[in-house]
Amino acid sequence: MTQFRTIPTAIAALMALTPTLVPLTSLAQETPTSATQARRQPQRQTHAASGLIFETPTGFSEVKSMGNDTVGVMAQKGSRKLKIRMVTLDAEWLELLNMEDEELLGYVKTTYLGINSPAREYHQRRFLGQTLTGELQYKRTNRGYNVMEIYLVPLSDGSKVMLALEADTYLPLPQVEYAFRTVSKTMREDPEFLKKIKKKQKR
Repeated sequence: MTQFRTIPTAIAALMALTPTLVPLTSLAQETPTSATQARRQPQRQTHAASGLIFETPTGFSEVKSMGNDTVGVMAQKGSRKLKIRMVTLDAEWLELLNMEDEELLGYVKTTYLGINSPAREYHQRRFLGQTLTGELQYKRTNRGYNVMEIYLVPLSDGSKVMLALEADTYLPLPQVEYAFRTVSKTMREDPEFLKKIKKKQKR
């Protein structure tokens, strides 16, 4: 994992090969000014899932099942969707698997996301005070492509959360990046979830 690119760069590379993604061309360079952000200051929603608490911009669903044992939240504009999906990987189960993170990521992306292709690129974000490296994948749909970032987020009890950030590439890129950044910056461990885990371990 030695090569890192930002999502705008990666999508731009894909656009060069895929004419259907042309509508993103004018959006890739858009960056809202701090003055504009200060005037708008959109409200946020708070969610709790898989032992984590995180925020999103308004417009997302409540936490619900997203299939294949994953849970998460989703925002939708017409037929275009932006998803935050996750699943908890129990510490004891991880110990039995005894996999390095790169191998584990390959296993969980196949099991929970139905992806068996190697990473197209790698990307870094900060979660819970740590800079984590995730896979960048492009998933073909009947309406074009989705771009997906997949991370393994370690928790203090030894478990990990597989986190998938997924967006239709026709959605405005600045809004997608803002949503992903909001999730990463606001993510924290759920103290009530940790209490339950500790009680279970004492039994």
